[in-house]
Amino acid sequence: MTATLQAPPAPHRPVIAHVGIPGLRLVRSEIRKITTTNAWWLFGIASLVFTGLALFINMSEAAQHIDRARDTAAVFRPGRGMSVAEAAAAKAEFAQLHDLHLQAVNAAGNIFTSGQFFGLLLVMLLGALVITNEFQYQTATATFLTTPQRTRVVFGKLLAVLGLGFLFWLVSRAVSLVAGLVFFDNIGLTNSLGEWPVQRAIIFNLVAYLLWALLGFGLGTLIHSQIGAVVTAMVIYLGGFVGGMGVFNLIRNLLIHGDWVLTSAVIMPSIASQVMVSPEKLYPQAAAWWVGVLVMTGWSLVAAAIGIVLNRRRDIA
Repeated sequence: MTATLQAPPAPHRPVIAHVGIPGLRLVRSEIRKITTTNAWWLFGIASLVFTGLALFINMSEAAQHIDRARDTAAVFRPGRGMSVAEAAAAKAEFAQLHDLHLQAVNAAGNIFTSGQFFGLLLVMLLGALVITNEFQYQTATATFLTTPQRTRVVFGKLLAVLGLGFLFWLVSRAVSLVAGLVFFDNIGLTNSLGEWPVQRAIIFNLVAYLLWALLGFGLGTLIHSQIGAVVTAMVIYLGGFVGGMGVFNLIRNLLIHGDWVLTSAVIMPSIASQVMVSPEKLYPQAAAWWVGVLVMTGWSLVAAAIGIVLNRRRDIA
């Protein structure tokens, strides 16, 4: 009779609960995907270049406007043939141009938000590329199989895009802040950072960066073609501002003769964005800044919501 020796049972390993927020792993994963491509740093260099160019232009214009406002010897002289109303409007404009405090505030708002025009376009394009890259390089299937809950994946990408938009804003504003402080110190004038119009311009400049990144992300979820998403984004941004104002001006001059037509141009995302970040009225008939905030927020949320719903239903195989 032989005895069979059995190995002792393996010790039971305790189950250790996961510590942390599971969604953060998706966000970190999406950030790694972004930083492993060349797009983000190429866009970053372009953003710095455009910020530098915008600073040069804004400082040059600010110096001219402030020099004119400091000219206390200037006297208003109405032009010949002006009506009473035209002379009153010209006098009011003359007073604004020679109001040193007003010109300093406007200059500060423009300088401390330098580079926003092309910076917003870049974060929009980057937001679209983050999600279209998955379909361009056919990695969407693996991504959604690894994390079957598509909504979590899409929201992970969304948070990564918003973080990238914040980073672009932070770097651009740091550069413009340092340059602006040096500029105002050199001309012996207050930097106006304590003025609400300047503070509002900086705050809503950040909001604009986040909303345009969100809008680009929404376009990327709606249009899986990378070229199609990029072209559509550029048409919405560039064509919407230049062409949009042209169309509304034609409507006002030829069809409907009312200032409210130009005010309603704020429904265009590009115009709404400029309206909400401008330290002064973008043009005389422009809507209030908070209207631009509401319109831009609405466009961004609708695009993102539709894109998320479609991604939950589309076949990604």
